[in-house]
Amino acid sequence: MEIKGAIVKIKKFKVTEETEDYEISDFFDEISEQLTPIDSLVTLQKKELIDILFEFLKSQDAEMDENFSFIHFVESINKPDYEIYYPKLIKFNTENATITSILLLNRFINSLEGVALKKCVALLKNISDNNKYSKYLREFTLEFYEHQTNN
Repeated sequence: MEIKGAIVKIKKFKVTEETEDYEISDFFDEISEQLTPIDSLVTLQKKELIDILFEFLKSQDAEMDENFSFIHFVESINKPDYEIYYPKLIKFNTENATITSILLLNRFINSLEGVALKKCVALLKNISDNNKYSKYLREFTLEFYEHQTNN
């Protein structure tokens, strides 16, 4: 599958209350498997794909359960340097954190050290204190913040 086809499919994919978790997993597994090898994508294509995946995430309920097919897919696009993914992840969590984006952030924090680590852990704290988010999301984030500060 070409990148344009993948982007169109992602834009059209809608999750409703009736959508089963396995359907989301199957969808992102299929996209990942059928997409032209990600390593062969140019920077602009990777950016476009990451952007559309974060747009998908933004369009979902913030408390939607994490989906590891989605998580593994988005993390695979820009590795190993994450020069596109990292700023997008930080910006997304600064503006509209979700259960999935917090999990993505925590997973990314595990690879950081120094100033970048402190910045991202502080972001977890800010989200856990921000009343614009639901109590559930704040408590979920606080658990990761406490985990990261105890390491």
